[in-house]
Amino acid sequence: MANYSYSVAWSPRDAAYIALSPEFPGLSAVGADPARAIKELEVAIELALETYAEAGERPPAPSLIGEYSGQFRLRLPKSLHQRLAFRAESEGVSLNALVMTILAHGLGSAESELKRTKSGTEKRRAMLSWRGFA
Repeated sequence: MANYSYSVAWSPRDAAYIALSPEFPGLSAVGADPARAIKELEVAIELALETYAEAGERPPAPSLIGEYSGQFRLRLPKSLHQRLAFRAESEGVSLNALVMTILAHGLGSAESELKRTKSGTEKRRAMLSWRGFA
């Protein structure tokens, strides 16, 4: 599959496994089992790559797992910054340690909720709820 990434999920609507590649939005493949869906996706990606070549266009670059520094900058409302700073002070920890703990707990809770759900629709609903959109 030329180092392209993929995901496979059960689709109750299709009563089959669906394989997707984030590098190729809109491209999907169906299979009775995960392995079959992946094989079909490999064929679809190869055809897409041929189409790009025939058109003289550059195909999407594969997504690669990169190196991460462990640092990023986050802008937030002053009122939230204040609440977090007060909480960190009251608990006797640094602001960095408090925020890291809150993020880790929230991410763990979201992942647990996603594992408990069965369908893709339920997973999307749980993720939107976790993100505060539902």
